[in-house]
Amino acid sequence: MGHKILVGIDCSANAQRALDYVGTMLRPHDDILVTLFHVLIAPQPDIYPDRQQRERELEKRHGRALRQLEAMQARLVTLGVPKDRITMKIQVCAPEDNVAVTLLEEQRRGGYQTVVVGRRGMSKREEFLFGSVSSKIIREARECTVWVVQ
Repeated sequence: MGHKILVGIDCSANAQRALDYVGTMLRPHDDILVTLFHVLIAPQPDIYPDRQQRERELEKRHGRALRQLEAMQARLVTLGVPKDRITMKIQVCAPEDNVAVTLLEEQRRGGYQTVVVGRRGMSKREEFLFGSVSSKIIREARECTVWVVQ
């Protein structure tokens, strides 16, 4: 079956660094399965009051996320991870939902042994006010290894 690794992907340079780390560390291992996971936050109704407008915006965001995942998959392949070992997944969540919670739900549901995320360069004040995906994952992850790449 192989070791299952869940890599949280967003549009940041930190996600790219996390991906490069995964590719470099796992290149020599042929028993890994990598899932590139993007949490897509649905458009907010107060910003897009019209349902059709929200659906068009969600489609646009989904397309951008898919293109990003495809680029990340190609990057992993150039680093030596076989393409047939890489899966791409996009999970849409409501604006009020939490990205870290969505990642952890996927980790539990999919039985991933490792979760990898990039760490944004937040100040302690920003992290206190807004929270941090990586900090929340470190605090709440169970029965898995967590790699936070900066």
